[in-house]
Amino acid sequence: MTDFIEDPYIGTEFDEIFNDWYEIEGARKIKELSRQLRTFFNYKTEVIRYRFRTYPHLAENYINPKFFSRKQEIETLTHEFITLLKKLKNSTQTLEEGIRSLFFNNSKKPLNKLSEITEKLSIFIDYLSEENIHNYPRFLKFVVVLAKNICLVKKYLYVQFSEFYSELEINYHSLEGELDGLLEKIPDVKIEKPIKQLEERLTT
Repeated sequence: MTDFIEDPYIGTEFDEIFNDWYEIEGARKIKELSRQLRTFFNYKTEVIRYRFRTYPHLAENYINPKFFSRKQEIETLTHEFITLLKKLKNSTQTLEEGIRSLFFNNSKKPLNKLSEITEKLSIFIDYLSEENIHNYPRFLKFVVVLAKNICLVKKYLYVQFSEFYSELEINYHSLEGELDGLLEKIPDVKIEKPIKQLEERLTT
């Protein structure tokens, strides 16, 4: 019987491959987190632009077809998002416990569905952050509330980045409060009923 002799070069090669993969994956994660920070600052800028707008009457009654299509898509997807969260959060468990149970029970289908919808909404939120959304303050408020709740879910989905998403959630909450204060000063700017219902369902 021949004794097995470990080739030191194999171990070295494996370490190099692993380190290369780790660097690539790490760089990808850093890029993604940086993108989400940029998105937040874009919305922060939109709130500032709304605060210091030079014209009193905004273009809320006119929405270009492309923007309106995106708006409908994100609202439809948000309904699906809320439905999933309602199933996870109930009188016997918190949202965090509900999401963790998906991992513990190896419930791949609902977990993948939640991750998929969360990422799709994140892409929409990123896209809208560069679309002069301050012209539509009611919808801006809706998106900020949605972004805050996306951070809440990601905090539980990606525990290795929980502190990052926790801080980002706090920042969006602060931005929501700032926007609330601005909208209260203008009597004719009220939250549309469908959007208000979505906000209430997201925050309760």
